Amino acid sequence: MSEPKRNLRRPYAWTLLAVAALAACAGNSKPPAQTPASAVAVPPPGPEVGPPVTLVPAPIARPFMLASISIGSFDRTLDNGVRLVGSAVPLPMTASGARDWLFSEAGLSPEVAANLDTAAPVGAVVTALEGKRTSLVLAVAARGPAQAERLIDALGKRVMTRGLLTLVSTGGKSQSWVYREGSVLVLGDEIDGMMRGTMLALAARHPSPDDVTATLFPEAIARANGTDVKTGIATLVDQLRQLQQVGAASSGISPDDNGASYETIAQMLALVGDSESVDIGLSLDPARGLVLRGRLFARAGSALEGVARDVRPFEIDPAVLAASSNPFMVGGMSVGSVWAQVLNRYRARLAAESGKGAAAAVAYYDAYLAAMAGQQSGSISVGSEVPVVSGVFSTPLKDAASAAKVAAALSKLDAKAMDAVVHSQLRELSKMFEWTASRETVGKVKAVRFHLTVKKGSAYDNDVIRRVIGKGIDAYQGVAGTRLIVTFGRDARAQMTAIAAGKVPAAAKAAAALTDAQAAAKGRDAFYYFDFAPVLRTVAQFGDNPRLAAVARSASTPIPLIFTSGGDGAGKVWTLDATLPPAAFSSIGALITSGMMSGGK
Repeated sequence: MSEPKRNLRRPYAWTLLAVAALAACAGNSKPPAQTPASAVAVPPPGPEVGPPVTLVPAPIARPFMLASISIGSFDRTLDNGVRLVGSAVPLPMTASGARDWLFSEAGLSPEVAANLDTAAPVGAVVTALEGKRTSLVLAVAARGPAQAERLIDALGKRVMTRGLLTLVSTGGKSQSWVYREGSVLVLGDEIDGMMRGTMLALAARHPSPDDVTATLFPEAIARANGTDVKTGIATLVDQLRQLQQVGAASSGISPDDNGASYETIAQMLALVGDSESVDIGLSLDPARGLVLRGRLFARAGSALEGVARDVRPFEIDPAVLAASSNPFMVGGMSVGSVWAQVLNRYRARLAAESGKGAAAAVAYYDAYLAAMAGQQSGSISVGSEVPVVSGVFSTPLKDAASAAKVAAALSKLDAKAMDAVVHSQLRELSKMFEWTASRETVGKVKAVRFHLTVKKGSAYDNDVIRRVIGKGIDAYQGVAGTRLIVTFGRDARAQMTAIAAGKVPAAAKAAAALTDAQAAAKGRDAFYYFDFAPVLRTVAQFGDNPRLAAVARSASTPIPLIFTSGGDGAGKVWTLDATLPPAAFSSIGALITSGMMSGGK
C-alpha cells in the first residue's frame, strides 16, 4: 500500500530509456559522457494509494443524517445582509469587500477564494457514526473542474488516495478528505463520515425558501445519542430544572419551585418530538428585514398534526389598541389545543390546593374556561411615571349567560383566592410579594381590585423594583359585556371605566411598523409585536451614564420585533417566525448616529 500504483510503471520507462541510449551509442563511435548519479532528475513521489472506499448512496445514508444545511447562494445572502445593515448604518465596504474580509478572517488563502464559486449553492450535513460520534461534511463549488483541482492543491499537500477520495494535509496535524464531482468539492475530516455524508452533502446543495436553511431530524438525533425522543426531552427538561435550581441557590430567587413552567416547556418540546423534521430558516431581505423562521413537519397521527390542522386566526380587541400608549407589546392569540392543555394543567394544580380561598379560585377558573370564546389579546406599555408598567388584556366570552357566570364567580374572589392561584403556579412568588383584594364598582362593572406590593426584606425588595412599581401596583379585573377585562398599572381604574362604558378614545395613530406587521400576519394563530424604543426611553431614567441616557432618550421611532405562529390547515406544517423589519434597522441606525454625535460626553 505504501507504493502508489502509478510507480509500478516506472521499470518500463527505464527500459525504454535504456533502448534509446543503446541506439544512440550505435551511431556514435565516441563513448558517451557519463552523467553523475546525483544529477539524474527523480520525479517526486505521488500520494500513497490505499484501498478504495464505497460512498453510500443518499437514500441508504439518510437514516444516519442528524442535520443538513443548505445555502442557496453565499453571494446573494451576503449582498442582502450588507444592503439591510447599510440601510441603517452606512458601511465602508461592499458585499464583495465583506466577502474578502470574511475569507481573510477565516484564514483562507487568496488561491482558495479565487477558485471558489461563491454564487453557487452550498450544502452540509452532520451524520451519526459509531460510538456516538458525529461527522460534518461540506459541499462547495469551484468555478470549474480545473479550478476545483487548483482548489484542492491550495488546501494543502495530497498525501493519500482511496478510490475517489483524496487525503489532503492542510497544515500541522490537520487533514481533510476531498471528493470531486465535476466542479463540486466535498470535504470532511473523517473517512467514515465521507462514506455516509458525501452524497447527502451533494443533495443538500439546492435553493431553499430562505437564504440559509438548517434541517434537524429529532428521531435520528435521539437515536445517535442512544435514546428516543420522549426520553431525550424528559432528560433535557430535567437538566433545565437542575440549572434553575443552581441559579436559585446562588440568587435566593426560585420563582418556579413546583415546576409549572417546566411542564409547559416539556409540552412545547413534545411538538418538536412529533416532527419528522424541523427547518430553521434565515432570510435577509432589504424589503422584509431579517426573518428567522421555524417549520415543524408533522408526523402522521401525531399531536402536532392536529395543531397544524387547527387554524384559528388571531383577533385583537380594538379596546386593547385604543387603551395603550407607548406600547412595548401588542398581541393576540387563539386558544387552540396546545394552550387549552396548558390552561387545564393550571386548573389541575389549582384544584390540588387545600388552603382557604382555593374553592373560590377553582370555581372562578372553571367558569372562565367554560366561557372562553377562543381568543385573547392584550398590550403592555411603559412610561416615565411610577408605576412605569401598565397594561390591558381582553378575553372574549361566548355569550351573555357565560359572561354572567364568570362575573358571579369573580365577585367571590379575595386575597386568599389570589394566594391559592399564585401558590399553585408560582409558589415562590408568595414569598416575594403580598397583595390585598377588594370589590369595587368601576363605572358599570363590578370589579375586583388587587393591590400588589413587595414584601419587605425579600429578594425583590430593592431600589430598582421600587422605582418600577413605586409603593405598589393596582390590577382591576371585571366583566364588561361579553369580555373579561384586566387592567393594571398606571391609570388602571380609568382604563377599566372607559372600556366598561364603551367610551374608549380613538387610538392614537399606530406606528406604520405595527400596522404593516398586523396586515402581514393575517390568518396566523398568534401575533406579538414588541417595540423596544419605549423601553429604552424608560430605562434611560434609571441609568447613571449621561451619554447612554441621552442616546436612549433619542429612541423616537419604533424598534419592532414581531413574532407569529400558526398551522397550514392541512396538518402538514406548523410554523413560527421572528422578524426584525427594516424599520428596526433604520431606528437602530439613528441611535448609533446619535451616540456618535454625542461623542464621549
